[in-house]
This record gives sequence, structure tokens and C-alpha cells, in this order.
Amino acid sequence: MKISVTKDFGTAKKPVLPLVPETTAVIKKEDLAQVNLLSNPTDANSTKVKFAFKILEGGTKTAHEVIQWMQNVERAFAGLNGNTGTLRRQMMQQLARGSALSGFDASVTQLATPTRLQTVASAQVAVNADDGTDIARANGLVAHLVAMQALTDITVLDLQALGAAVVDAAIHDMVAVLLPTKILQRVKRHLRREARKPIDMGIRTYLIHIIRIN
Repeated sequence: MKISVTKDFGTAKKPVLPLVPETTAVIKKEDLAQVNLLSNPTDANSTKVKFAFKILEGGTKTAHEVIQWMQNVERAFAGLNGNTGTLRRQMMQQLARGSALSGFDASVTQLATPTRLQTVASAQVAVNADDGTDIARANGLVAHLVAMQALTDITVLDLQALGAAVVDAAIHDMVAVLLPTKILQRVKRHLRREARKPIDMGIRTYLIHIIRIN
């Protein structure tokens, strides 16, 4: 059977996500973020498991390292029951530094303002739509509006659902900046055209690497 290959096969540029991950260099202790994850995140007294991973600095990391860091952060958030934006933002100060942390902080500030304004607007709509027949309900809506109007771009992160969403969006924005341009298209192209099985690699191992990249 004839197999066609691309003209640049064998001389192509280094792939964004190589078929076989590069060996991780020895990491210094000061470059690691160490946390104690709860076996039951909702129970502060449950068994704790130590978890350490490399702090993200930005600028010089490979795509694989950035993606792996993001997965580690999600695991840390879950294991520490970080369900509010404030807690996640505080944790990020220990999990990233340098340009990565600066980009995250800037994104949080940028995203928090419209979130706060939308929250106030929603509370105002609820007050305006109330017919006033239920005094207790009307007072509750007004009290909620006053509380939302008192929020700042920092305290809005205390809102469990909205605050966490703001921080998660800021992390995604930061990661999008750190990852190469059009990474998805480039990885797909590599898988379709260039990610051929090496002669000395078994089929099962090759399949595992493809699944990992996907």
C-alpha cells in the first residue's frame, strides 16, 4: 500500500504537543506549590493528601506544561473546596507568579466590573417587577438590591457562583495568552498529518499518546 507524506515530513517544526511528552527537568523546591488536599472536600476534618506541582510563571512554558498546570489547579480547587471566587483568587497568588500572575490579576479586575454591574441590574429588575402585595418579599428584594449595590470589584468575588465564574474565566484568559496562537488548529493538523507511529513504538502505546493529546 502506498503511503503519501507531506513535503516537509522529517523536517517539520517542533510540534506544539509532541507525541511523546518531553522529560520534565528537576524542579527546585521553591518552584513548587504544595497544598494539602482533603479526601472529602466538604469535610475539613477528612484525611489530607499532600499535592505538589510546579508554579506557573509564564512566558517560557511549553503548551504541555501550561495545560498540565491548569489541570493541577482544578484539582487543587476541588480538593480544598475552593467554591468562592475570593478563595480561588487567594490560592492563585500561590499557584502562579510573574507575568502569569499579573495577567490573571488584570483579567479578574476586567471581568469583575461587568459582573458586579449585571448583578446590580438583575436585583433592580426584580425590585421593579415586584407588585408589592407581599411585604416580606418586597423588603427582601430591596435588601438584596442594597447588598448588591454595596459590592465592590473585590467583594463581588464572595458570591459563590458568580465569583468562582469570574476567577475561572480569568484563568482561561491567562492560559489563552500563554498558549501558542491557533494551538487547536496546529495540534489537529499535527495529528492528521505528522503524528505517525514510530517504528519502535507499540500500537497500544501509540494509541495512549493520541488519547492523551486529545
